[in-house]
Amino acid sequence: MIALVNGRVFTIDGKLVPGTVLISGDVITAVGERIEVPKEAKLIDVSGKAVLPGLIDLHTHLTLFHDPTLLAAGGEGKVALRAAFLAKQALKAGITTMRDMGGYRHIDIDLRNAIAMGFVPGPRLLCAGKVIATTGGHIYYVAREADGPDEVRKAAREQLKAGADFIKVMCSGGVERAGESIDAVQLGIDEIRAAVDVAADNGTVVAAHAHPTRAMKEALMAGVASIEHGTLVDEEVAEIMAEKKAFLVPTFSVYAAIAKSGLPELAKRAQWVFETKKKSFELAVRKGVPWGVGTDSGAFSPVSSIVDELIMIHDAGIGVAEVLHRATAGNAELVRIKNTGTLEPGKRADLIVVQGDPLNDLGVLRNVAITICNGVVYDWSTMP
Repeated sequence: MIALVNGRVFTIDGKLVPGTVLISGDVITAVGERIEVPKEAKLIDVSGKAVLPGLIDLHTHLTLFHDPTLLAAGGEGKVALRAAFLAKQALKAGITTMRDMGGYRHIDIDLRNAIAMGFVPGPRLLCAGKVIATTGGHIYYVAREADGPDEVRKAAREQLKAGADFIKVMCSGGVERAGESIDAVQLGIDEIRAAVDVAADNGTVVAAHAHPTRAMKEALMAGVASIEHGTLVDEEVAEIMAEKKAFLVPTFSVYAAIAKSGLPELAKRAQWVFETKKKSFELAVRKGVPWGVGTDSGAFSPVSSIVDELIMIHDAGIGVAEVLHRATAGNAELVRIKNTGTLEPGKRADLIVVQGDPLNDLGVLRNVAITICNGVVYDWSTMP
């Protein structure tokens, strides 16, 4: 048994209050100011620190590089080793759950299983396997290329057979390679609906990469659960999202990173996307669209960019307590995970300890002192 004592605990109503957290195995057993700590408990003194639920990143790519030649040259071994390294870095950044939104040759699924078996340290992963894209579509070189409803249906079944937790479809172009346009609409509504039908038949959902308005509208009418990026959300799209309770993951930080990367053509396009996205997100929030926190990290930006993401969302007009709630309990609710996201008895022991007060300065989340993931304690001060 573990007891975190003398700290301040982030409550479900968005406050930091003095309290103790008791953990037995992989489960939180008690939280409160007047907790009787058993004699056998190992005490961890967190004086002057804040205890929060582990962060959840809804959009990552642990096995992808932005340059396809690196994937070809690196092979599966290089990709797997890099992915394992990034998984540990994610823990150090305070992330205890991640959605991997498309991987290389199903190594994302292999990594998920290795983490679950305790072979390598890392957050709990929810994996899409290979993304489904049209021939020559967005990140086609790592995708399962498919054209037409029948082929998309088979492609979706292949991902589930490989062990995917959900399906990811690429409905438009993006900001990944020279000559690509975010305005390009790729998978059509009948193709997307085929993937949605397969997912529904197997008790899961479809996430849609989409930037332009038409691509988002068709994806929503086909029944996807989320829109990833959503650069050009307009009033009609926002109203459809709110009505269908489809959620938006805006991914600000990756475009800020690409804009600063100096990569020819990509930087300019990414800067435009970043600036446009802020207004679209504000519109979506006003219209009551559910939204979550995701970074699109792994290829262009580090997993630690989740703090940048939180700050950018705050800069878009969202209060700090709400931002923290969305990155924890809110994200858990969106992806239907009931045993994490809050510090409550019975929840999985996923939490972080940071120096300072994140309600006054989100930047303190850059220095996570301790991560506890599924009951395993990572005290970063003791690790090289």
